[in-house]
Amino acid sequence: MFEYKTQIFIHHTDAAGRLFFANQFYLIHEAKERFLESLGLSIRHILDDPRFTFPLVHAESDYKALLQAGDRITIRAGIERIGETSVTFIFSIFKADGSLAGTSRTVSVAVDRKTQAKTRIPAEWRVKFERAI
Repeated sequence: MFEYKTQIFIHHTDAAGRLFFANQFYLIHEAKERFLESLGLSIRHILDDPRFTFPLVHAESDYKALLQAGDRITIRAGIERIGETSVTFIFSIFKADGSLAGTSRTVSVAVDRKTQAKTRIPAEWRVKFERAI
């Protein structure tokens, strides 16, 4: 499982000084980009591919523990499922003491740029995703 280390900054928090709920998605998306890079699929590679795009079509998060500005966190990213047209990514957020602070799951779908219809995951992407399971 891929690990991404970062911290909670003040701009991630709400007026009460806690992680603003939407920013958990911001943080896991950062981890996802780094995870994809580690697989040899940089975000630039995905965005510039003239045949396909890979939009996020579903996202969910659970909040398990308080996170505040200054908290150092580790986000573990992995792949839960590879379908014909989609990939389900999973994320766990841990505090510095190892306690679980949150979990997330996102689904991205391969879309043909010309037709805008979902399509099979490109073979060269699939090979890279399969190495991560």
